[in-house]
Amino acid sequence: MDTTEYRAALGPKPDPMPKERVDEARRLTSLMRRGQAFSFVRLGDYDLGYLLDEQLQKGAGTASSPQFEGCTNKCGDEAVPAPAPISGTRPFGSPGLLPCQAGRLRAALEGATYLDFHELLWKDNSLIDALGVRRKESLFRNPDRTTSYILATWLDAEFRSFCAGRRILFCGAEAPLLEAMLKRERFLECARDYWQPDCAPFFLRPRDNGRNLGENLDSIKQDLKEAILRWKIDTLFLCLGGAAKILCYELAKELGICAIDFGVGLRSLTYSGSDGSSAARSTHLVFLYRVPFDLYMDALAEAFPSLIPEETLAKAHAQLLLEVQEKEVGWSHSGWEYDFSEENIAAFRAAFVHYRRRCRALFRHSPASIKERKDFLHFCGSHGLTFEGRLFLRSFQAKGFVRRFLGSGHRGAPRESTRPTSPGQFSCRPGALTRRSGVSR
Repeated sequence: MDTTEYRAALGPKPDPMPKERVDEARRLTSLMRRGQAFSFVRLGDYDLGYLLDEQLQKGAGTASSPQFEGCTNKCGDEAVPAPAPISGTRPFGSPGLLPCQAGRLRAALEGATYLDFHELLWKDNSLIDALGVRRKESLFRNPDRTTSYILATWLDAEFRSFCAGRRILFCGAEAPLLEAMLKRERFLECARDYWQPDCAPFFLRPRDNGRNLGENLDSIKQDLKEAILRWKIDTLFLCLGGAAKILCYELAKELGICAIDFGVGLRSLTYSGSDGSSAARSTHLVFLYRVPFDLYMDALAEAFPSLIPEETLAKAHAQLLLEVQEKEVGWSHSGWEYDFSEENIAAFRAAFVHYRRRCRALFRHSPASIKERKDFLHFCGSHGLTFEGRLFLRSFQAKGFVRRFLGSGHRGAPRESTRPTSPGQFSCRPGALTRRSGVSR
């Protein structure tokens, strides 16, 4: 069974928003404000896949799970998650953990003060039930399916007021980007509904800019400990994939702070189409507000001055595609959901003007940048977004017709297909499940 048949998208934002969700977001805020050690952790889709994969390898009886059907490339304890590709058109995600860290992740899920099971991501609870998370009755969780995936609603409705008067630390691959943006008046105007004027958070750039999370897990934990103690932090917002769940649970318990597994939060606050740790499109975004393309790229250059040209180009493409990604305020839509509305097309075209001026010199900088540019043109041509994209697509199709006409595709030995996996399909790789898009083939 293809996992696209099993995993359900969140779908449209409820209208009106159920009172139960609003009440649960408020309850979460009150729990966070109790002044005691508090850890908020979410059971994301990649975390669930990672732990079920670990169960499979131990022969835990979940081999029939549709999540893993057809996956044969199982990993050993020394396996390292595959690095993200350079691609501004194809979404990519991974929990980033090593197989040997599954026990710590499970302990975090079972011991966190509040666990959101994210039932809304799935058509039923069979995979969650197969995981067998055991928690004490004294701990908190989302009450039901309707109140799951609560961070999106909490971020929209509660984040601004919650931050007032707190000593906050943001840590994640996009933390330097948010720090750079908060220096700019144009950004503060865009984000005025989500930031208190007197909010002055602290920022910590994770080691390797958030890459190699599994290998760096304990070093990052030590860095966080030192920063929390040095700056007298009482609230930690942590965006580090699967590592965030482990560290939020452990740091809250050890230091008595409020630690929040912030997930997509930093990308939402910076309106990022790509992860700060990679040059690949992000798999989803909780939309809050737009950030102009030129402002974003200026802040990106300040936050990540060592980006190589093809990475800069891929991140620019990810920002452009984000403009036509489906979006509703305070709700998540995946990188495979598009909305070519007048508003989104207008935002794309405004960004495209700055893109042409800013990135033209990168188009043919290297073979990698040439490929990245072609993928972007193919996407634009397929959706009629740009004139040059339509020209590229016609040329691409004409060349394909000529090759078929000449029969070149039938000469020689059969070749293995290089066609990308279908949109939303998971592929098993050592240490992680990764989801890739079939857009822009």
